[in-house]
Amino acid sequence: MPSNADEIAWRLINTEDWGGGLERTYQAENVEHAGCGGDVLLIQLHDEMDAVTGSRSRCAQCGDDLTD
Repeated sequence: MPSNADEIAWRLINTEDWGGGLERTYQAENVEHAGCGGDVLLIQLHDEMDAVTGSRSRCAQCGDDLTD
């Protein structure tokens, strides 16, 4: 288990157009949700210039919001 966020290995698993830019979903390859063991997902919204405008994290298995 990584000791800080910079050591998390993210893998892009989905890209969708939300109408104002892209929504990209990443899966943590070396972290799982402590509550249920599910995959940790990071969802980022990008504007039309590809800048990140928002992000959130959630568990793929139980749906818990993991955003701090």
